[in-house]
Amino acid sequence: MTVLRAAIVLIPLALALACRPEATQPPEPEATAVLFGRVLGSDHAAAVPADWQARVTAEYEDGTSLTPRDRDSNGDLFAFKVVPGKRVRLYFEAVPYQAAVSEAFDVTSERSYAFRVPDVVLDRIRWTMALFEKGNGEAFGRNLEAQATLAEKTGSADIFRANLEFYRKASARFPDCLKKIEAFERTPRAATLSKQAVARGVPLDLVRAIAASPADAARRQPEALRTLAADQRVARSIRNEATRALATVPRRPSN
Repeated sequence: MTVLRAAIVLIPLALALACRPEATQPPEPEATAVLFGRVLGSDHAAAVPADWQARVTAEYEDGTSLTPRDRDSNGDLFAFKVVPGKRVRLYFEAVPYQAAVSEAFDVTSERSYAFRVPDVVLDRIRWTMALFEKGNGEAFGRNLEAQATLAEKTGSADIFRANLEFYRKASARFPDCLKKIEAFERTPRAATLSKQAVARGVPLDLVRAIAASPADAARRQPEALRTLAADQRVARSIRNEATRALATVPRRPSN
């Protein structure tokens, strides 16, 4: 467990009353703490793409909520203002990457504190990732359930459901893993997550086509891809995949 060694204490606001009722001292500023850091993909060793964005969600371990609870990273950078004296856990999600959760960070007792979280690297979903080592269907199935649980906790059914299509493509070489996806899709849990993703603007058939073959999707459904790429309801990392698919087929010059 990572422990913040500095201490943070919430200083209560105090108004010092002078002799006359209307005379007051300005209030003491509230104590603040900031967690910040970087989130990037395992394929970003050379450089982080200019359009990169991940969804980062923060929660207090005691069950109370931050405000805002989640935010999109600014490129590879993120930051949260948190209440001193709390334990904070962070969740990281993007397409097409395996979602991750941090250990809980202790934030205790100093008036003002900024703590850099160690870099978070999300594993890109592809058949060469360690998850598919030896085609272990049982391990893959447990991971799929854990990813679904994380999406339910953060409210990111859209990212999870899009990633499911990339897991499907990566599982093509591993029949036992593919069977786990097919079994999961028959569950009420999967149906609920799919409905939530559609409600957030994710066209499931189109996302499946992008994951299976971006170039083929661009040739067959260019207008649908342009619509998806421009839909502000949809997570940026999903829209990025639509944009990249379109880039695989050069646009014909207009006459």
